[in-house]
Amino acid sequence: MNVRVVAVGSLSAEELACWSRIQQGVPSLGSPFFSPTFTSIVATTRADVWVAVLEEDGQLRGFFPFERGRLGSGRPAGSLISDYHGVVAPEDVSWDARALIRACGLKTWEFHQLVTSQSSFEPYHHVRRESMQIDLSGGFEAYVHGIQQAHATTLKRLYSNTRKLEREHGALRFEQHSEDPAALALLLRWKSEQYTRTGAVEILKREWIREVLRLAHTTQTMGFAGVLSFLFADSRPVAALFGIRSEGVCHCWFAAYDPEFAQYSPGLILLLKLAEGAQQTNIKVLDLGAGDYGYKRIFMNRSVALAQGSIELPSIAAGAARTRRAAKSLVRRTTMAPRIRRLVRGSRTGR
Repeated sequence: MNVRVVAVGSLSAEELACWSRIQQGVPSLGSPFFSPTFTSIVATTRADVWVAVLEEDGQLRGFFPFERGRLGSGRPAGSLISDYHGVVAPEDVSWDARALIRACGLKTWEFHQLVTSQSSFEPYHHVRRESMQIDLSGGFEAYVHGIQQAHATTLKRLYSNTRKLEREHGALRFEQHSEDPAALALLLRWKSEQYTRTGAVEILKREWIREVLRLAHTTQTMGFAGVLSFLFADSRPVAALFGIRSEGVCHCWFAAYDPEFAQYSPGLILLLKLAEGAQQTNIKVLDLGAGDYGYKRIFMNRSVALAQGSIELPSIAAGAARTRRAAKSLVRRTTMAPRIRRLVRGSRTGR
């Protein structure tokens, strides 16, 4: 296997078309994060994004997008906001993981949501998790019937909240996609306020992330598109969800709601309406992402295995990565963990 590393912008139309064909033809690569468009968008906002092109006997065999940092430290392209990553290649293609990382000019490659179906990376998994999904291939009615068996009380409460919201604040309206930049700005404001309330790291203060979201929102192609959905009560927006979609998969990326309406669970109402209207836009799967949140357990009816881990070659970067992981592990085990995490989040936000 020959590997050449190129800037994303230097990929030819033929190479980009090949990338798209592979991504659309391999079920495990169905997420829009594997689309060449996602990597291209990230590359316009960061100077450290590259693509390794895998070739065999003169034939294009795969693509591996990555970020290259200081001392050869590597991460997935758009790492902070990339919910899926790996090599975009047909299922019959294999590679040596360490040789690939070395060919990319990296000393380490740390991943947090790698598809586990790529067995070449399996020896480097540290932790496994799952991305929960809503499979709508059987239709909305069949989906609701399925989750109602296990969560009848929760759905009954959600339907009651829906009626109460409409009764107290006006008729509900669902908008599958808004092209209005002001609508995206509203969602991001709600999300930033949510991060502040909960003490989470405020990633939206990073300009490159906001630019990625803006560009994804304005991109509307067959293979990749932004989807900005809203729930209105009368004419007032009460919840929003921004996702990205490939041909049949919509990844629910950033969701938030007006806290004045929290008692009605407007975000869950919006999610159910998005699932109900998915068939009209040929969406077969809503991916809720990793993270073991209660609402995901209620709405999901299948999941995809993902892995966190790292590939390390002997180097200063590898030593630094191990030290960082050990420190994080110590923080998680100590009784001071919640306080330390708040201090770390505060210092990050202040930069």
